[in-house]
Amino acid sequence: MKITADRDDARRPVDDRPQAGQVPVVPRTTPTDGRAPRIPAPGRGPRRPAGPLRRGRRRLHLLGARLYTSVLMTNPPSTWAAPVADGRYGPDGGAPLTLLMLGDSLARSVGAGRKEETLGARLAQGLADGSGRPVNLRVLARAGATTRTLHRQVARAGTLRPGVAVIIVGSNDTMLPGPVGGAARSFARVLDGLGTAGWEVVVVPCADPGGAPGFRAPVRLVASRRARRLARLQTRAAVRAGALIAPSSVDGFRARPAELLGPDGVHPSARGYAAYALRMLPVLLSLPVRAAAGR
Repeated sequence: MKITADRDDARRPVDDRPQAGQVPVVPRTTPTDGRAPRIPAPGRGPRRPAGPLRRGRRRLHLLGARLYTSVLMTNPPSTWAAPVADGRYGPDGGAPLTLLMLGDSLARSVGAGRKEETLGARLAQGLADGSGRPVNLRVLARAGATTRTLHRQVARAGTLRPGVAVIIVGSNDTMLPGPVGGAARSFARVLDGLGTAGWEVVVVPCADPGGAPGFRAPVRLVASRRARRLARLQTRAAVRAGALIAPSSVDGFRARPAELLGPDGVHPSARGYAAYALRMLPVLLSLPVRAAAGR
């Protein structure tokens, strides 16, 4: 309650609490570090601790995912975790460049054993060495991610300083029911959103799983055809959005799977991620100067 003056009346109490049907106004605060304020998603309140029901659903989801991967793969990985590679690479001085990794297990670097073996770390170090500037790496990619869930990763990047965003996604879409055209439209919307936010985008089109011996033969047959079509649609969307396109496959993976692929026969080994980074780095280093300047 607070007191206010009225022209006709004396002083009277005014109830400033929100009335029924009225949306309360929440004051926005600006962080002191200069970053954009984080705005909660519409209709969501403060995050509550996970209760027994939520934990049960999570366990059930993980169990279903493991069963599904056992249908797709002959030797699924024992863990989908990857080394945490987030951090600063290169020299200490100078305006830092943000390198953002978005997408699925390939962008996450499942199969890498150490931080320096991950695709993100190799790209960040190579970009720092080539540009002479420090690089802040942030890996938001998640194993099992699809194009339709990519917007969640983009939302988490909302407070980061725009720089270079690398997107590797699509393989999981090709192994799920549903037309790949819908995945391509979702992908185009993500590209538009990143471009509007000021990111320079590098797209790695959907890789062809036909050369991965770890997938069962029927999966390779069906997913390979869908992956090639999705890769064409992603390339078309990237061109329209003004994004750069990096190679989606490495010569020799089919000929040398024991060397370039991990034990599961699907995800790259440390040498495989090194080969990917070697092919991708020239594309990242060709970005406009305004991206390398850290904006």
